[in-house]
Amino acid sequence: MASTIAPPPVRRIAPTTLRIGARGSAVRALQRELRRRGQRYVRIDGAFGPATRRAVRVLQKRMRMRVTGVATPAFQRRLGIQATVVAAAPRVGVGLPIGARYLRAFPVLGDYTYTDDFGAPRHQGSHEGTDVMADRGTPVVAVADGTILRLTRAERGLGGLYIWLRDTQGNEYYYAHLSGIADGLDAGSRVAVGQVIGLVGNTGDARHTAPHLHFEVHPGGGGAVNPYNELRAVDPKLRAG
Repeated sequence: MASTIAPPPVRRIAPTTLRIGARGSAVRALQRELRRRGQRYVRIDGAFGPATRRAVRVLQKRMRMRVTGVATPAFQRRLGIQATVVAAAPRVGVGLPIGARYLRAFPVLGDYTYTDDFGAPRHQGSHEGTDVMADRGTPVVAVADGTILRLTRAERGLGGLYIWLRDTQGNEYYYAHLSGIADGLDAGSRVAVGQVIGLVGNTGDARHTAPHLHFEVHPGGGGAVNPYNELRAVDPKLRAG
């Protein structure tokens, strides 16, 4: 018998020291606050690089703190960053969510919008997926338990940075235009439903468009089918309503 899934739970992590080389949601939270405070050259990409360090130094000087370029917990608290919200894997019951044949989780965590654009005309032909619009760097998750078939961290072809995932039933899912792929993943890696596997972006032929996830469903590894109703079946915003 089919069962439902709850919206993905979250956990809150107190600020930790961030410096050059740090990556992840805590860095994105810091970068958002730096931009809000006037450091517009900082990109919200979750990677602590020279531009982020420069912005930290500017604000440390402005706040009359020791100028190190390292975002200590004390510095982050001065900025009003109390905790980082991290999505955890959703709790999944036996069977699939009501109305879903393939998906166990929505592929994007955070704020997003999407429409039924499967089959819409594109420069390369009919659209074979659904575009889920979201900010660059929004987490992308595995929609089912499965194995990474292939991926690329270097821009290639129309999809840019992409991931192909095959679930335990042989269905395949294509995630395209990513801005990043989770560390440690490679072809053959096993992933669990709800596990963060990448970040929304606009790579490939989407480089001149708004960031989004191009998402496809291929039952049994065959041709693409319209994912729209599947997405609605597992959309936590709709289920919460």
